Amino acid sequence: MTTLITVPGIMSDSRTWAPVADALKSYVEHVHTAETTIDDTLEAMAARALSDTQGDLIVIAHSMGGRVAMEMGKQAPERIKAMVLSSTGAEGPGANEKAHRETRIAEANADMKAYARNWAPKVLSSDNAKNEELIASVRAMVEDCSAEAHERQNLALLHRPDATQYIGKFSFPVLLITGAEDHLSTEAVHSAIAAQIPGAKSLVLANSGHLLPFEQPVVVSQTIQEWLKEKAVI
Repeated sequence: MTTLITVPGIMSDSRTWAPVADALKSYVEHVHTAETTIDDTLEAMAARALSDTQGDLIVIAHSMGGRVAMEMGKQAPERIKAMVLSSTGAEGPGANEKAHRETRIAEANADMKAYARNWAPKVLSSDNAKNEELIASVRAMVEDCSAEAHERQNLALLHRPDATQYIGKFSFPVLLITGAEDHLSTEAVHSAIAAQIPGAKSLVLANSGHLLPFEQPVVVSQTIQEWLKEKAVI
């Protein structure tokens, strides 16, 4: 039995990977979206995702979700058939990160709608930042995330483990994808992660920023499906 488990990023939900899940659902027995709003550590999020599913897993994860996915690979490597990491990072928290995340938490706690309105355009490509329909859909999803969940997610990221200490032991196939205009999870960041994982592949997709699954759903779906077939996973 194989389950496709999708792991959304911060302030995100099943809408992140819905087009990809729809494209791949005929290849698996189950599709599950990981719950990432309840726990305040990445380790607990990963443990919950593993306990909520059974059998083999194809893990597809975005941004913060990518860090959860890597932790899943650490906790239960024998269950992972393949892992796709979109727009993510692997290192531990930076020297000045505490103040940055505390500011984000305070802003969201003050007014989540205003926070969503300001955040959405900043993480899209230059062209997609002009797409009012896309921005509206992203804002709606962010507004559906409570300020309390946003705070827990930021605390989890602030105290995240350094995945570079263990990803070199991954023996399952790993694909990394990021947007050409992603200024957070850049091509260099993903290349560095791929270099540490045996056999990992890193791709950069055009006309997209940090919200790659939202910006290029068709291309992302095709890219992942082709890679999974190439690796004989589906």
